[in-house]
Amino acid sequence: MIEKFAEMAKAAGAEVETPGNLAEAISFIKKYLGKAGLDGALISPDLKNRNPFDREFSGLETKLCGCNLWVEAGFVAADYGLAETGTLVHLDRSDEEKNVWTLPEVCFCFLERQKIVPSAEAIESLISAHLSRTDVSSPQVSFITGPSRTADIECRLTIGVHGPSRLVILIVP
Repeated sequence: MIEKFAEMAKAAGAEVETPGNLAEAISFIKKYLGKAGLDGALISPDLKNRNPFDREFSGLETKLCGCNLWVEAGFVAADYGLAETGTLVHLDRSDEEKNVWTLPEVCFCFLERQKIVPSAEAIESLISAHLSRTDVSSPQVSFITGPSRTADIECRLTIGVHGPSRLVILIVP
């Protein structure tokens, strides 16, 4: 299923990497950020305090300023991946989490290999249970398939208008 997920995600325009461990994933991101000259980022709440993530990226700006709606990079962990379509699934617990998926120019998404499922039907009950939660303010589900794209009335495709222009998925053990 990992190969099918990667194939479909790439077909949708995502970049897919399969580092052998978390340290290799962090090394890849550091090189990527350095080459692109990126030094500002939003970090999802579920990654902020994870070791070694918090230590390795503590120098990045992690808050969204009210005066700055453009963010260079975002770091998030997907809850699931759908092999059938190469889609990432995130069970949003807050609007802040959703901002990490939608505001940055480049979104780095960690996806654990064991969380790749064949299709949405495989996690249908988990999605329903999440949407029924009363212990979070606004439970939502985000489905992300490739970088953001839209077309105008003249059918001109534009990448990155309503979300990241680059989606980098790191499939980790």
